[in-house]
Amino acid sequence: MCTNPEPSDSTSIFLERAFRFYDVIAALSNGRAPLSAAPTAGCLVPFPPLGAPIASPLSNVDTLLGMATTLWPIIHRLSSIVTLKTDLQAAIWSNASASKIAVLRTELVSTTQAIEAALSRWKPQLPPGFVPDRDEEEQEEKEINETRHHHSKIDVMSPTVAERSRLHSIWHNALAYRHSAFVYLYRSVHGYPRSHRAVQEHTHRSLLHCAATVKHEGPMGALLWPLFVAACEAVGENDRGLAEQAFEKVRKRQGMRNIERAWEIVREVWRRADEAESGSGSGSGEKGSVTASRSKGQEEMGMGEMSLGEMGTGGDLWRQVSREMGVSVVFG
Repeated sequence: MCTNPEPSDSTSIFLERAFRFYDVIAALSNGRAPLSAAPTAGCLVPFPPLGAPIASPLSNVDTLLGMATTLWPIIHRLSSIVTLKTDLQAAIWSNASASKIAVLRTELVSTTQAIEAALSRWKPQLPPGFVPDRDEEEQEEKEINETRHHHSKIDVMSPTVAERSRLHSIWHNALAYRHSAFVYLYRSVHGYPRSHRAVQEHTHRSLLHCAATVKHEGPMGALLWPLFVAACEAVGENDRGLAEQAFEKVRKRQGMRNIERAWEIVREVWRRADEAESGSGSGSGEKGSVTASRSKGQEEMGMGEMSLGEMGTGGDLWRQVSREMGVSVVFG
């Protein structure tokens, strides 16, 4: 992305940034590689919201990507990985040469490992003057369940109360992307079952961040993808309640048809997953997922130890549901 300099005028910068954002979101939604080239690390410079005061922390936040500008190169790579998996599956099914299959498998394994490591290391890029009320992620669930908001003392360099709420919303949005990226990696790429510990852990954390994003009433235009990915994997009543709450507030704020359709798909995914669980007791809830007989050790090893039979479509039940409902949704 940095091989060609970005346009100098604000309108062109915004339009190019918007194209690259929706290109990746469309790729994640449709299971195809993005059209744009992946941005290099450190390439994206925050493009602040129009009218943000120069002295405000908001001047260091991107209009579309918020505090996730450094996460976006990782998300871009993630959006391309399903294509690698499809190529490997096609090579196996067509009885391609062992050397070709080995090369594709090695590329897929190394790419997924690199993405997982990058996601594990990543933290939101906080603007100067802003410190989240609770900086430790392990304490975030308490923040959401508190009945009384916690406010730090504000000095002359701190954001205003309104800015602070908006910044908290943007911060939670960025973390929702991180955790939903893990969910996408584990479900759609590795094919882990819905009940897998890592899937449920990141599903829960993402939904907590989605609920906090809407609670602080900041920007919600980019929340649909992480919300949808996590909501589809929600199992417990608490997580599904968080998903419903977030969807309702996003729907009221945005008022767009794709949000309503996404919520319809989520509820149908839940119905089928619950039906499959009650019928089989396996807890997987979708066709073509990793089989219940797959050992925990194999699950932990991931793509590197998958056989053809284990390379299922994992978290793609929602794609099947949307096809059968005759609905096509871009989650952005």
